[in-house]
Amino acid sequence: MKKNMLTIVIMAMTIINTILLAAIIFAILPTANKTTKLVNKVAEVIDLELETKEPDKVVAISDRETYQIPSELTINLKRTDKTNHYALVTVSLSINKLHEDYATIMSIISGHDNEISEIVDEEFSAYSIDEVNTNKNTIKQNVLTRIQNHFSSDAIINVSFGNMTMQ
Repeated sequence: MKKNMLTIVIMAMTIINTILLAAIIFAILPTANKTTKLVNKVAEVIDLELETKEPDKVVAISDRETYQIPSELTINLKRTDKTNHYALVTVSLSINKLHEDYATIMSIISGHDNEISEIVDEEFSAYSIDEVNTNKNTIKQNVLTRIQNHFSSDAIINVSFGNMTMQ
């Protein structure tokens, strides 16, 4: 008699366990699916942002043309102490010769020297003399992005600061 009673209790516990397992599956599975969809959407957004920041293809040196801003720029840097600090910078732009906007940009770029100089000046003047060296790549990326936006083209692929002297 005890064996039959024990078998009935085990069978009842197994049935209850199966019912609870089914309830948990039906309660958690839709939530897990929603979470998976959300994670996928976030991953897609992150991938899109990464694609816009990094160019996918590398342009060969022979396919680049360098345009140098004719005048050397003297830029007031952000003050951190009671003295004024300046940066003396020459700016050159690398332009992709194979880009569809190459001819257009090369024909008009010399007329935009002042705008390019202003963009460089605004980006540099946001930093102090100590911050310029540590944030040089950030400044270059910001200048490049703003110049590309100014010309509405990504034919300009790099900005170089030569002969950078700070005082």
